Amino acid sequence: MDKRGEMNKTFFDKKAQITLFVILAILIVTGIVLYFFLRSPVQENVPKQFQQAYNQYLNCISENAQQGIALLGEQGGYINKPEFIPGSQYRPFSSQLDFLGQGVPYWMYVAGNNIVKEQVPTRSSMEKELANYISERVNYCDFSELNKQGFDLLINEEPIVSVSITESKVNINLRNNVALYFENDSAIVKNHQVSVDSKLGKFYNLALKVYNYEKKNVFLEKYALDVMRLYAPVDGSEISCKPKIFNEEQIKQNLTDALSANIGALKLNGDYYSLASKQKEYFVTDIGTNINENVNFIYGSRMPTRITIYGDKVVQPIGLQQGMGILGFCYVPYHLVYDINFPVLIQFYDEKELFQFPVSVIIERNKERQGFEGDAGVNIETDVCKYKTQNVKVYTYDSQLSPVEANLKFKCLTTECLIGESKINGGDAIYEGMFPQCVNGFIIASKEGYADSKYQISTNEESSANVVLSKKYKLKLDMGSLESAFITFDSDSYQTTVLYPDMKEVELIEGYYNVSVYGYKSSSLKLPAYTDKKCIEVPKSSLLGIFGGKEEKCFDLNIPEQNIDNAIIAGGKTQEYITENQLKTGNDIKINVPIFKTPSNLNELQQNYIEAEDSVAYITI
Repeated sequence: MDKRGEMNKTFFDKKAQITLFVILAILIVTGIVLYFFLRSPVQENVPKQFQQAYNQYLNCISENAQQGIALLGEQGGYINKPEFIPGSQYRPFSSQLDFLGQGVPYWMYVAGNNIVKEQVPTRSSMEKELANYISERVNYCDFSELNKQGFDLLINEEPIVSVSITESKVNINLRNNVALYFENDSAIVKNHQVSVDSKLGKFYNLALKVYNYEKKNVFLEKYALDVMRLYAPVDGSEISCKPKIFNEEQIKQNLTDALSANIGALKLNGDYYSLASKQKEYFVTDIGTNINENVNFIYGSRMPTRITIYGDKVVQPIGLQQGMGILGFCYVPYHLVYDINFPVLIQFYDEKELFQFPVSVIIERNKERQGFEGDAGVNIETDVCKYKTQNVKVYTYDSQLSPVEANLKFKCLTTECLIGESKINGGDAIYEGMFPQCVNGFIIASKEGYADSKYQISTNEESSANVVLSKKYKLKLDMGSLESAFITFDSDSYQTTVLYPDMKEVELIEGYYNVSVYGYKSSSLKLPAYTDKKCIEVPKSSLLGIFGGKEEKCFDLNIPEQNIDNAIIAGGKTQEYITENQLKTGNDIKINVPIFKTPSNLNELQQNYIEAEDSVAYITI
């Protein structure tokens, strides 16, 4: 075999191997370069003559970013707000709070089906929305001033934008071809970076901490409960011989005014304020983070608010009734229960930026809502209301059988469920939807200007209901010579009470009424302090008590002196059927009752009360 051939073959084999290694090395190096090049876009050096023109492009990106950042702050972390879901009369919260004409999405609110809903944005969702906002506006940058100077700036492709939100900055990376021309020179820049000073990330983190603390610890509800017990009647009694009327509208006004003032005084533990006195520490909440930015808590009486008051709004005194003279005094006990829902707008801000979000505060039956964790919606309805399984059609009419739109509730035993609203459709006011199963429940229809109407229904058997609402009419009261009077109108379907002269009109519907009138006069009557020993028989505490054995127990009764500011001096009762035609055509209602001797002691006061029960009142419309 030719040795030269073998040597040549060996030489070429080695040369091929070297060439292969060189190619592989080049590919590897190229791959590494491409990897790092593509991994993080690097802004190319811009020729000096184009730097001013290019800065105009960066400024446009920065301005668009600042506009998007402002929108995120003003709209609770959203540029494109979630779908708007309206509220109702019974659940006034829509999915957005109207604040100074701008809709701000609630981070937590009560939907119409009594589900506590959350719509809290994430940092990544804000970054994505801001990137889209910038991307959509890049091609609309105004470079007319550059053109006047002889520059041309052309954007040749849609940008790819990424955004990173940090505690103190918002960083924007943008990739697209920007061609710059001036006379015979040109340059192309592909990668662009802009950094905007902003506390968006910091404010968002603080907002999230406050929100999570409120969600779990319900600190806003606890403050609201304190306000309720300080500024509204809840439980108690008053020493008085005059019936007590709770003016529902006045109570609501007092509550909203007090909530507005007290919510506005709230602070978070931090160094952004100084307290005027040690007592102000009551308004400071420690959420586990020292706050070094300005914080506002805002509630105003014009914000959507629901206050429902349960319990007797008219309370008769105890002590005047026949046989009660042994007490030696009069008192009025009362107990009211409240549902209170209202929004609070929480703001973090400095002289340049703002981040705000609203939450709804929920008090049900004098108790704060239950704190919860996690993202799932929480149902605040009772178990009866949670399970709506029966489809029912409800038609609502007035007394002339014309359709009337109305709000609907459903009552089963002691539980009330919010249902919805009937709407006029094809000549009928109708609601069709799901109800809980209940035997002998009540559909309750209500509309402003009409008396509430109840319709009894067993939803496990019936699937439709016709509810008639009676229109209310106002009449002026003429009480003759009485300076003060307490009048009640009571029918099977409607009741109302008037405290004259504080109220000089009465609203009535057609119906058969039991009317009671008590006239009062300013009095200087004093009931002296009273001390006595009372003894009663009680079952013996020993075994003999089981077999009827009794023993006498005595106790001391000490009643302090009391002033009777208003004494009953007139009164009477009657029964009257009042027609709708009388109410339509009448302007006033005249009420006359017998007038008695002004009492000088408790026995005479009690006697006047008994005479008022037995006397006749006369009514003219």
